Amino acid sequence: MEEKINAILISAADDVATSIVELNKGDIGKYLKNDEKVRVDITEAIPKFHKFAVRDIAKNEYVHKYGEVIGVATQDICKGSYVHEHNIASPISGTLEN
Repeated sequence: MEEKINAILISAADDVATSIVELNKGDIGKYLKNDEKVRVDITEAIPKFHKFAVRDIAKNEYVHKYGEVIGVATQDICKGSYVHEHNIASPISGTLEN
């Protein structure tokens, strides 16, 4: 029986994949990278359409999605962990003005 993917990796350079179903601790995240299926042990609940780390990310490292920087890790993030505003910050410094 063919295992179905349950996450999307947009760019091979990305540090995060996006779940397409709710994932729970102990589940396996499955996505395609360069036409190969990759499996990641999920370490905490990941809501549907949210991100999880596909590699260990160190504090202060840039986090990539869409092949672009989407934030900076505010703490160490383990592979398979939930990636959201609690552990990444915007890479833009200063205040946005009109």
